[in-house]
Amino acid sequence: MRTFKTRPTTSFPSNTFQLARTSTFSSRSSPPKRRTRCVSTQAGRRKRNRTRNRIGIKTYHPLCITLYPHRKGARTSIARMDSLESEIKKVFSSEGPLARRLPTWEERPEQQALALGIGEALEAGAPFVAEAGTGVGKSFAYLLPTLLRAEREHETILVSTRTKALQDQLDRKDLPFLQSVLPVEFTWAIGLGRGNYLCTRRMNRSLRESSSLFPDLEESDQLRRIQQHMGQAAWEGTRGSLPFLPLAKVWQEVQAEQGNCLGRNCPHFEPCYFQRGRRRLQHARIVVVNHALFFADLSLRRQGVKILPDYSMVVFDEAHHLEDIAADALGLRLSPSAIDWHLRRLWNPRRQTGLFAGRAGNDLGPQVENLRHMADNWWASLEVRFEDALERSKEVRLHPAETIDLELATALEGLAHEMFDRARRMEDIDTQMEWTARADQLQGLVETCKGFAHRASDNEVRWAQREKRGISLNSAPIRVDELLRKNLFQQVPRAILVSATLGPPKDDFAWIRGRLGLDRARALHLGSPFPYEENVTLEIEEGLPDPTRPEFAGEAARSILRHCLENEGRALVLCTSWSFLKRVTQTLRQPLEAEGIELLVQGEAPLRDLLDRKRAEPRSVLVGTDSLWEGIDIPGEALTLVILTRFPFPVPSQPLAQARTEQIEKEGGNGFFDYSLPRAIVKFRQGFGRLVRRGTDQGKIVILDPRILRKSYGRAFLNSLPRCK
Repeated sequence: MRTFKTRPTTSFPSNTFQLARTSTFSSRSSPPKRRTRCVSTQAGRRKRNRTRNRIGIKTYHPLCITLYPHRKGARTSIARMDSLESEIKKVFSSEGPLARRLPTWEERPEQQALALGIGEALEAGAPFVAEAGTGVGKSFAYLLPTLLRAEREHETILVSTRTKALQDQLDRKDLPFLQSVLPVEFTWAIGLGRGNYLCTRRMNRSLRESSSLFPDLEESDQLRRIQQHMGQAAWEGTRGSLPFLPLAKVWQEVQAEQGNCLGRNCPHFEPCYFQRGRRRLQHARIVVVNHALFFADLSLRRQGVKILPDYSMVVFDEAHHLEDIAADALGLRLSPSAIDWHLRRLWNPRRQTGLFAGRAGNDLGPQVENLRHMADNWWASLEVRFEDALERSKEVRLHPAETIDLELATALEGLAHEMFDRARRMEDIDTQMEWTARADQLQGLVETCKGFAHRASDNEVRWAQREKRGISLNSAPIRVDELLRKNLFQQVPRAILVSATLGPPKDDFAWIRGRLGLDRARALHLGSPFPYEENVTLEIEEGLPDPTRPEFAGEAARSILRHCLENEGRALVLCTSWSFLKRVTQTLRQPLEAEGIELLVQGEAPLRDLLDRKRAEPRSVLVGTDSLWEGIDIPGEALTLVILTRFPFPVPSQPLAQARTEQIEKEGGNGFFDYSLPRAIVKFRQGFGRLVRRGTDQGKIVILDPRILRKSYGRAFLNSLPRCK
């Protein structure tokens, strides 16, 4: 084992300049009259370009800044930028409105640099990519310049996040605070999908038919509890604003649905919760959404339909997830549970409930049962087809020419057409709308089936995946860069991408820009203001076997136990597979319990409960895999030890990762260095970032993967970390 002092990278690309530790930087041009925008500092251009950013920055960790030039022909208005720059400096100064309202406020040079960089990119109409370490204050840094410009130009800002936790932080904390201190008035709204809203018309129908729809006492009781909230003027009409989580089978009968809306013909149109939400979005200066809703809207806009209001600026927080979320949104998924769910909404023979329970459809119940048996047989034949491959792996990639037959799709389409025909003859508008909406949903399943019935395109990968019940069929685009380039960045050039980790620190974001189709973008690297060198010790277990050897698991588990006992718990153990997690759990459980240290294991309780217990009981060890490497916050004494067990490389046999590496190599690149390694470094840095969440946090990082010292690429992981003890 070695206590390791990390060293910052000493060599940077030629078009990058670095601010050395504890040095003071001022980029004021000389002579003062020369005012030009910030550009790259490549050797050949160094003499004829000057930097535009004029703030003085005293940095306490390496601060690497790369700025890319404007699009050809674009110019920045110096006067307008001066005005925005002075406003940003004023707000973030020690005598500004933030400092007056927050007694503990301290000027953060990194935060001001980020805000100024974003402001200049907005004025130039150029995309902006920024990596800012923990503690920089990213949300204030991107909200302030976008708000100031939006108010001046009467524009709409879209802020897209990956997690609900960040959405809630913006909605309940950051935006209300800024509204109270800034000299501008603005409104904001949270963008939610239609299914998050209650439909009053459907609610009234469910109340009338509750005895047949909800024979279960708990379900009918929940329906009445929802009804009580409808009488409260302050209730937003969303599932998330209820004080309890309604059962899926209850909410699905009362939620707003695409194809089940009368629009202006509905007697509840004006007070409609969904329509009120849409009106709030239309009038809001800032609209906050999650990445999934953003890409659903982007996909629909290609078909001439939109969910969200038009916007002239978009900010992506947690931007390192954009490629995967875009691929997921643009792909297809077909599963037995999805088909069964739709069919049971039509007719559930066990409960004698569903749309066909009434007179209008009681003769269709047997047809639904026949469809269900057909679907079971259809899925069983697919399982047999992929049985051997799925025994060896959870996912099996399909050959591009491999297709499915349309027998099931044809039968589902026949039922959908019958439902459309009957709906047209119905006199009761509520019943007609229910039938039409369910037929639309059934037709959506048909279109998904048809998507797997033809040869895959050159930019598409398909795979079968083993599920708890049977298998599922999946497809995704291999590359999303061209789609994002044409449909996002060329349409909305004022796109801001921020994250604590965007890729390897030495590549000027070339990796993520290439993956997302950002050919030209201004970019900024900012370190964390936290004193890692004083508060964080980095240890490497260099004596362990290579992780590819079978003896690694046992020896690594024993090493984890030793560290956890020495630290009296207060630990987070990050694994890269469920099999290794189980091995670690078996090794830790009894020895930790004997010392009064609680063991918390992902999968044994809901994640939120595990995190709450970890924060409440410092003498505990939390063991988890993929989802715990990022997005969790356990500050203070509850967490003083983080153990990174292995490099978090993508699983090479995972079909989408496999297809992406093949595509890179087909184009002359290297699948490992151009895809697997950068992705692993991003996740590795996220895992490292779980330890220090506040400026006073301190502790130890232990790396069990000896390849960090033995392999040539290990240096890339080590250099991606801030300087530690």
